[in-house]
Amino acid sequence: MTYKAYYYLKSNGRAPLAQYVINLKDKKAEEEIFAAISWLIDEKCQLPPPYIKHVWKKIYELRLECKGNQYRIFYFIYIEGKIILLDAYTKKTNRIPNRLLKKIQNYYFDYLNHRHEKEFKKKEIAGGSEY
Repeated sequence: MTYKAYYYLKSNGRAPLAQYVINLKDKKAEEEIFAAISWLIDEKCQLPPPYIKHVWKKIYELRLECKGNQYRIFYFIYIEGKIILLDAYTKKTNRIPNRLLKKIQNYYFDYLNHRHEKEFKKKEIAGGSEY
């Protein structure tokens, strides 16, 4: 089975993960995030701990570190190898903030109800496309 990643799109057409990456000041971190997502796809989501961790129901976090900062990318596998990339954040505490977890859960349910998505392509963000 072939795996592909898709950005979750909110009803306004924006992808929270893409917006997060666009707003990063650290280009090295941006590259690391894309490399980690590509690795997740290549390995069919079968990365060993500590690179992935179960968060809630079908939601997982892809975990990476760059220049002392820890980044978390939230995703779930929908069907037939379809990875839905929900959002990301820069980790600052030991636990996922409740407000962020609630937002991720809302994105998950919104996707299940409406299935708004856009295929993940690194070039589009690097090229400055709006999300």
